[in-house]
Amino acid sequence: MSLVFYSNGQRAAVENRRGAALAELAAEAGFPLNMQCGGKGACKGCLVRLGAGTYRIGETKTVVTDPLEARACKTFALSDEAAVEIPARSLLKIGTCSCADFYATRKNLFQGLKNRAGELGIAVDLGTTTVAALLVDLATGSILARESACNRQIELADNIAARIALCCEAENVARLRDLMIRDTLLPMFGNLAGQRFQALESNCVAAQCFADQGQGASPVLERVTKIVFSGNTVMSHLALGLSPLCIGTIPFEPLTKIYREHSAPELGLTACPNARVRTVPSIAGYVGGDIVSDLYISELTEDGLELLVDIGTNGEIVVSDRGALTATATAAGPAFEGAGLLHGARAADGVIETIICNPDDSITALTIGGSPAVGICGSAAVDFIASALRSGLLSPMGRFDLDRLKPAGRFVDLDCHGIRVIACMIVPREESGLDEAVLITEFDISQIMKAKAAVYAGIRTLLEQAGHVPRDLDRLVLAGGFAAHLKIENAITIGLLPELPLTVYDVAGNGSLAGAYAALGSSDVWTALQTLSEAPRACHLAETAEFGDRFVDALALPNLDPDEFPKTMELL
Repeated sequence: MSLVFYSNGQRAAVENRRGAALAELAAEAGFPLNMQCGGKGACKGCLVRLGAGTYRIGETKTVVTDPLEARACKTFALSDEAAVEIPARSLLKIGTCSCADFYATRKNLFQGLKNRAGELGIAVDLGTTTVAALLVDLATGSILARESACNRQIELADNIAARIALCCEAENVARLRDLMIRDTLLPMFGNLAGQRFQALESNCVAAQCFADQGQGASPVLERVTKIVFSGNTVMSHLALGLSPLCIGTIPFEPLTKIYREHSAPELGLTACPNARVRTVPSIAGYVGGDIVSDLYISELTEDGLELLVDIGTNGEIVVSDRGALTATATAAGPAFEGAGLLHGARAADGVIETIICNPDDSITALTIGGSPAVGICGSAAVDFIASALRSGLLSPMGRFDLDRLKPAGRFVDLDCHGIRVIACMIVPREESGLDEAVLITEFDISQIMKAKAAVYAGIRTLLEQAGHVPRDLDRLVLAGGFAAHLKIENAITIGLLPELPLTVYDVAGNGSLAGAYAALGSSDVWTALQTLSEAPRACHLAETAEFGDRFVDALALPNLDPDEFPKTMELL
């Protein structure tokens, strides 16, 4: 029994196992799908076109097709032979791109370590949506290669809560570990080795052997003696094969906050046979080693009121009130990284990185590399919402002005499984790199609005718990790869960040990756990371009286409370 998948001119066949959904078989064939809801059939991220054959959709419906669209996570092929087409929009974007620039790499971290001559290290940011890594010369601290990729765990679930829920079944802990180690990190490590080899032997065909999905011997990876993981508490647990299930229930405590050292092969990183793996310690169940790294890199002082905000799938926030640290986390979800949006995508060639809604209702869309548009990154979606709000194309409740959208020729009325969804056409089909127009829907906007509401409500609540308001802040540090590409003025306009002078903001970029890099150097760094992990007091937002009200207020653009954004409201 053979099942054939094809997409973008590529074709692969797998054995059609009865009882396996098309989404699972597609991933085996090399076409992982964009299952934003974790395979529950609640979204349409994994829509495929069924070719001739017999299929079961859901529990009872059996169809013999003419071509038909269906959710791959809930569809099963029943016939001996079947063919399935995967539209470009349904593919999980796993391609690589440059790591986000990181902040304030420390001087002298690698000096005096003569015994490391010839040894290499790898720093890894275990992001919920995106994983980033650096290959480092341990004798000098020189960065030899850098790589980032989609966290393949997103094939099962796109957010922290959904991944924790999956761990109710013990076998899913192993599945999630394998998706991180085998399917995400090993290919990345192979690509790091390939980049290094190509730099040394630019005209050597053999360099390709090091970009071989991390399998087999690699002279480059055999020289790796040290690997440092930095990630949120759930990602750290899953990478080490530990169940994070206890983090999902009161009192939200992890199995451990201090992680033991492992040999790389013990974790499944067989491509690095001589390496030891250390994981940056966590602060609490939802405040992890990534924030410990952020704290180390951002160097919060004891002289005033400072705030650290890591904007990601699991938005984490730390307030320093003259050195007294309080930390919390808020479930923003993956929308800022493009996941869950109709045409959302991670930064890559052809992805729209800037959108401007002009006063005449024309739209300027700029793509990475200048290629035809194939998707929209999260920061561009923020740009769109901000400029559409300023131009009046979008209401404070996230609804389009149809009297302007229709005359502009940008109105699209979608039927999403019986639900009417209004969309704005950003790039017409004939100008896009897809087989359809690139759109932003009102549902996409609502996803961004919920994510920004969670972050802003978390900021306001944590400051209130410390007896302060945003205008009291002396410094606000933005961390995370998304923050490195965020236009702060637009983030303020939509109500994601407090209305403060731009001089108060300090963009750190990927502090989690920078902290892992620093930990490859002097042992003093590791001591500092351990100390920082023990310093903050944890605050659970759900247990506060303010968070719910602040969240509801923040669901509007920029906020239901005009006193929160007086200058922005005046401009609007």
